[in-house]
Amino acid sequence: MTALNLTLQVWRQPGPSAPGRLVRYEAHDISPDMSFLEMLDVVNERLQERGETPIAFDHDCREGICGSCSLMINGVAHGPNPGTATCQLHMRSFRDGDEIRIEPWRARAFPVVRDLVVDRSALDRIIQAGGFVSVDTGGAPDGNGCCCMRTTLAPGQWCVCMAGPPMPVPETRPGVYRLAPMPGLVNSTCQATTIAVKASRTVTATWRSRRVSMKVSMS
Repeated sequence: MTALNLTLQVWRQPGPSAPGRLVRYEAHDISPDMSFLEMLDVVNERLQERGETPIAFDHDCREGICGSCSLMINGVAHGPNPGTATCQLHMRSFRDGDEIRIEPWRARAFPVVRDLVVDRSALDRIIQAGGFVSVDTGGAPDGNGCCCMRTTLAPGQWCVCMAGPPMPVPETRPGVYRLAPMPGLVNSTCQATTIAVKASRTVTATWRSRRVSMKVSMS
């Protein structure tokens, strides 16, 4: 694909109490292989070369995980591709000559700090208090959603969680263990079964088509 020439309408607001407005920018020679944030990086570099204030926008991982890059693109959260974060939205999703409106994710709980940056502290307080949502990001399983973490075990039972190689994790109740994922070695599936374990016996489970055995002693 050839380079794109785009017209951007970007929300500019110098501060929380200052009035804001859409400002027009021309983005020329944009590679279709750039992510949306990389396109904004190029626009900002050109603004700085002209001595103008760059566009403030939020980002962190740029891997489609953290959600910091939340923008409204042509009135749609994160842009035209469903289930895709702004940082994973590529410019090949647009056509040469398109006009793109870029605004912050406006909400009463997330007031604008500057330009496209909003105050996320309300969400941060929920996370710090232990709140969470389960979101399938396509790679590793959600730790909060692991089936072993929500399986009720009777004394002498194990939970075999196929999200990773089984490893014993002592429970708070005497003589009760579970098999849980080994940190750093996970895949996208999670299937659990409970098995009875007698004293000093070997437990065998299958993980990624391999048999994994370990000898345990129930106290």
